[in-house]
Amino acid sequence: MITVVDSSNYHQSSDLLDAMYTFRHRVFVDIMKWEACRRNDGRDIDQFDGPDCVHIAAFDNGSVISYSRLLPTTKPHLQTHVYPELLQGRPAPTGPHIMEWTRCAAAPWRRPNSLAADPNAGRQFLAVTELTLALGLIGYLAQVHPTMITKLSAMGWDVEPLALPTRYDGHLVVPIYMEWKPGTADATRRAFGLKGTAYDLLPHSMPAQWGEPLRYAS
Repeated sequence: MITVVDSSNYHQSSDLLDAMYTFRHRVFVDIMKWEACRRNDGRDIDQFDGPDCVHIAAFDNGSVISYSRLLPTTKPHLQTHVYPELLQGRPAPTGPHIMEWTRCAAAPWRRPNSLAADPNAGRQFLAVTELTLALGLIGYLAQVHPTMITKLSAMGWDVEPLALPTRYDGHLVVPIYMEWKPGTADATRRAFGLKGTAYDLLPHSMPAQWGEPLRYAS
């Protein structure tokens, strides 16, 4: 099930957030070795994890199996306050209709053994895609490996590299702006072999009206 935590339910969602932070630590620290994020309590949480960001997670039997975090670009975010040097002096689009897409991951221990696309990753990408209009957004900033540009384009995003690729903490990274298009959701479904919707989000179900954590069938 897909769960969304934002400003409307942040203070009532401590257990959900703990599960998300623990998932992030397991993936990004224990598996991907982001040592700067290591914490003794096993929770990846930073200065941006406040009520202004949006957490999107898929749960299965109470455990997080995929996750994304969206940060407002009208306030300090990773691109401005952690690695602005990635832009190499160039500007990045910001504003109330653009967020920064961070900490995107699907549980490596749940990936299929075949060469087929990971359905958990696919549903996570689809969930964010379908949430974009409900949040009143037009696109996202992100910092990705250069190979992700081709993959995101195949998912229907209009991807613009904001600078040349560079190495950050030993990894090749490029800052990008990815803009939503009317065909993005359908292209994402095709890329991952999915059908239907990641969750049933009604047009009137805007985040400001969410009083409790929402769980939608995957």
